[in-house]
Order: sequence, then structure tokens, then C-alpha cells
Amino acid sequence: MNTLLPIFIKLENEPCLVVGGGKIAQQKIKQLLDSKADITVQSLDISDDIRPLPITIQKIAYQENDVKGYKLVIAATDNENVNRQVYVDCQKNDIPVNVVDQPELCTFYMGSVFQDGDLKVAVSTNGKCPSFGKFIRDHIQNTSKGVWGKALEKLALQREKIIKSISSYSQKQQVMEKLVNSTKNKFILKQVKRGKVFIVGAGPGDPELITVKGLQAIQNADVILHDALVHPHLVFEINPGAEKIFVGKREGKHSVSQETIQSLLIEAANQGKRVVRLKGGDPFIFGRGAEEAEALAKAGITFEVIAGVTAGIGAAAGFGIPLTSRNEAQSTTLITGHQCEKNGKHNWKALAELDSTLVFYMGVKNISEIVSGLIKNGKSSSTPLAIVQNGTMVNQEIFISTLKNVEEELEGTNLKTPAVIIIGEVVNHHQRLQKYMNSIPADYVDPVGDFGFDIWKNEVVVA
Repeated sequence: MNTLLPIFIKLENEPCLVVGGGKIAQQKIKQLLDSKADITVQSLDISDDIRPLPITIQKIAYQENDVKGYKLVIAATDNENVNRQVYVDCQKNDIPVNVVDQPELCTFYMGSVFQDGDLKVAVSTNGKCPSFGKFIRDHIQNTSKGVWGKALEKLALQREKIIKSISSYSQKQQVMEKLVNSTKNKFILKQVKRGKVFIVGAGPGDPELITVKGLQAIQNADVILHDALVHPHLVFEINPGAEKIFVGKREGKHSVSQETIQSLLIEAANQGKRVVRLKGGDPFIFGRGAEEAEALAKAGITFEVIAGVTAGIGAAAGFGIPLTSRNEAQSTTLITGHQCEKNGKHNWKALAELDSTLVFYMGVKNISEIVSGLIKNGKSSSTPLAIVQNGTMVNQEIFISTLKNVEEELEGTNLKTPAVIIIGEVVNHHQRLQKYMNSIPADYVDPVGDFGFDIWKNEVVVA
């Protein structure tokens, strides 16, 4: 049972001490700064992120009773003896103390705080699981959607009028309750009803390459709008209860228009649903995620973008190709292959002159224009080239050639999309590393399970 007494302490201009100068100390300092406390940081090692903050820094080791004169103390060092000494000294001097991640050495916990204007909510787990406290805080924040603070401002103005016009305390209370209920019904609930959209990058293909944050978004989604290149495991197995809407675009097949996709996102969010827009790779790299974000912003819908491993990076890594290397390439350039026609928008001269690894997305169909544009503008015809098909998937394949020979050598092959083209000296790393790269065993069973889908044709079609 949590027996803690929730208290909000006034610390404005009050002297507070933080012992420690690392990342954890920085987090606590920022919380104290929000309270406008007068902060002193004591540590021999001060991180670069702490130095610019409006605080007093003492680059000295903590000594016994250095806590004297402070209103509140936080110990955030990696030295157990120092932390314990701070606690003992604070106990002797009747000073509230928090030793980070050591509940037994705390007389108070700071909790996870949500703030919207003058509205502040603190969540405590009694020191048992601060991460869960953060989860609850984030849930409250997502529910508020920035309107609770505005509602409080309106209520505060009305309360001032009520206090001046009504003398009876019980009458004031009754009027305020009616006012709060009215505000709740007419303003808060109407706004809070709106959901949130998460634009999530699913990664290059392998379902295990999605980020933890992206996975959590899928798990908590009410609706999932997914593309063709997203692994079915992420769509159907992670959250079987969510509504699934296929909006993938595949060449030569009927596609859902971008305008329709954006309308579906807005409609679902306006119904108060948590919506995941699940896109292959990274949503902001050739994924039209920016268009969807702009549409949501225009409609007043709260959204969050969760990055994913883009296809070029995943495909290259899977075959031991570093897109940058100290000796071969100091940069990487990601290029769309849809604009490779002779009168397209690419500046072939600039691309050919770059000391950079070139990665073309969706460019296999236009390989002739890519090769021609680069060679004609000075790129060596002997430059190594790799085409990776189904990168990071169990059926991934790689085709190695050069700019000069690729068209001829591609003839008669069964190379299909999705594929990325990697051009640069870094491709040579593949030959040297492939022998030692982990290979997929012949008896490998894909984690998707039996859903009746043709997974490796990159189609999600119910059998």
C-alpha cells in the first residue's frame, strides 16, 4: 500500500542542492528549474549538458554536512558511499532528501509529472517502478491533448467572479461543481474525444527491426493503416484486436489514393481512436509521411512520428556493406529512382562528383538511366554496385556488379522489387565480410505464423 502523502512544495528562490553532475542529475536539475528553485550542483565531473544551465556549479567532492543551509537535496552520483553520506547528513539536519534509484534512502519521491499550464499532475509508484509512473503520466498527457490547461484558465476566471458574488461557502461549492460539470461536458470531453495518430516506421522488412517505441504504438492501437511492404507479423500478430486497413501502393495494381489515406487517418482520430499509420522503412524517407503529417496538422489532429530503419540502411547492413567508411565514403546520399528518366530532376553531374555512397530507392526499372547519367558525368565505370532484393527478409538476395557491367549481367536474372541499389567502393566490403556474416538456416521458420498470406510477394491478401 502506498502510504505517501502527496504534497506540492514551493521552491521558488529556495536553495536546493544536487550532488552529482551526470545525466540523471541533469534530469533532476531540470525538474527543479521548473519550480524556479535556486540550484547548486556539486560534483567533480560536470557534463557538458549541465554547464549552460542557470545554476551554481561547485567542482568539488562532497564533504560531510555540505547539505547544511539547503531546503531540499538530491543525490545522483554513482558512488554508493557518497549517496549514503548525503542521506545521513540530511537526516541529521532535517532536510528532505532523494537519493536516485534508492528508495530506502529517500524521504520524498519526485514522481512523474504532467503539466499543462497551471495544471500539474504527479504520479507516484512508491519507488517500485518509476518507468510505469512515466507510462501513466504519458497516458494522462495523451488524454489531455493540451486542452485541460485551457479549461482550467476559463474555470479560474469564472471562480473569481463566483467568489466575489457569493458569500456562502456551500453555495460557492455547488456553483463551482455545476460549472466544472458544464465545462467537462461542453469543452473538455468534446476535445478529448479526439484521438491521436502515430506515424510509425516498420523498418526494412524483418519484423524484429522495428523500434521498441514503434512496437508499443502498434500494441496500443485501435486502428492500423498499413502498407504492402510491412511484415504481416507486425500487423496481425502484435495487436490482433485492432482494426486493420490495407492502404498499400503496389506498381501495376489498384492503390488507395494518398488523399483517401489522409482522410481515413483524420476520420479515425476524430472518433477518439489511437491510430497507427504503419509504413515500411522510415516514414519520412520516401514514405510520404510528411504529407500525412501536414494533413493531420491542418485538421488539428495530434500526431507523433516514430522513426524506423530505412530500407537502404537495413539492406546494406544485412550484407555487410557500410554506407560510410573512413577510407571509402564520408557520406551517404539517398535518392529516389522514380525520377531517373533522361528529362528527370536529378543533377547527374553533382551526383557523379560526390565522394559519397549513392543509394537509389525504387530504381531497378530505371537502372539504365542511372548508369548512363553517372558514367556520362564522370563516375568511373568500374565503380562497384550492389542491388539488394527483399533486404533483411529471409529471402533476401544480393546482386554484385559494376556500373559498366550491371545492365548486361542483369539480363536473364529474376531480380524483382522491392530492391535498393547501392553504388560506391563500400560495396567491396561485402566480398570480404560475407563469409563471416550470419546466414539464415535452411530450416528457418518465419515468426509470422500461418495467416494464409503470401508474405514474400509483399502482399497482404487473406487466403
